Amino acid sequence: MDDRALNRRVWEQMILCAAHPAPRVLELGGGIGTMVERVAAEGRLAPRSWTLIDSQPALIEEAHRRLASAATAPGAVRAVPFDVELVTSGLEEYAASGFVPFDLVMANAFLDLFDTAQVLPVIRALCRPSGHFLFSITFDGLTALEPEIDAELDRRVIELYHRTMDERIVEGKPSGDSRCGRHLLTLLPRCGYRVVEAGPSDWIVHPRDGGYPADEQFFLSCILGFFEESLSARPELEKNELARWLKARRDQLAAGELVFIAHQVDVLAAPR
Repeated sequence: MDDRALNRRVWEQMILCAAHPAPRVLELGGGIGTMVERVAAEGRLAPRSWTLIDSQPALIEEAHRRLASAATAPGAVRAVPFDVELVTSGLEEYAASGFVPFDLVMANAFLDLFDTAQVLPVIRALCRPSGHFLFSITFDGLTALEPEIDAELDRRVIELYHRTMDERIVEGKPSGDSRCGRHLLTLLPRCGYRVVEAGPSDWIVHPRDGGYPADEQFFLSCILGFFEESLSARPELEKNELARWLKARRDQLAAGELVFIAHQVDVLAAPR
């Protein structure tokens, strides 16, 4: 999904800005290493080193498995032609540790999980003055599912789903912004960055010949699971309303009819 969604104009500008000399890369919230795999497969950015941090040990463990240097290891992808360091750490914990500032800091589907105004100054300190930041697949407040079930119910479900992002609290702190993508374009200059390039990076999933390619049906089932998990305890929706909505959407998915769109934004920035 992200391969198709990443904004090519922003990506090409990132390659131009960061390719020479070979950059030291830091990836925030890198999960299981899919961005490492993407860059290695494309072969146009040749990092001197890549440090991936994620706060979830299980994801780091899976990244170790996937990025095993021996391509013959069970389940491993092809060997990555640069050094990769995998670190279990949160952003603030890593920023407080001893590190040498990086040439390129990447964060994919990451910033919309935080109070962006609070974390941008922390992230800025991770990069050297002549370096760059790629903030990609940042959610920007639009979710659409088709075909329509009930216009009023559809509207309430999606609005409430977005509100759960805005009201998310993690360890006593606000941790989410459903319109983070657009907010970045004004927050970055206020926090000591300049915007180099920006563009949309939407997820668009639709059936083809009555089905879904690759793992897109599984992806959509996960999206519906997020709706169920986020909204099942919300008093604004009666349980039978949510159950009816989820059943209808899952029936559409099983029939190869469900269309899903999420609007996101990619931004390439530099210290100012």
